[in-house]
Amino acid sequence: MTKKTVTNNHREVLLRLFYVALIVSFIVLMFDSNPDNNLFAAGLFTTYWFIRILRYGMKELAEGNKNRALFHFGLSFIAGMAVLAVGVVYLFEL
Repeated sequence: MTKKTVTNNHREVLLRLFYVALIVSFIVLMFDSNPDNNLFAAGLFTTYWFIRILRYGMKELAEGNKNRALFHFGLSFIAGMAVLAVGVVYLFEL
């Protein structure tokens, strides 16, 4: 294996662990007894989808599919705005 392949494998493992941490945190916060954590849990889940869609867009762009990449970047922009909105509502209690 080349050094670049090993680095990519480490990056993928860390990203998958981050995905698992986001999903587990979402499940724990969504189904606990405190209903105030549900908004934060929704923000974590939206963050998970934002990162996934953004990575799909980067992958499509690297493969040369510009229309699909643009579609994924548009979806990730919408998801990013949702994350931002949830964060503002959670922090400022609007």
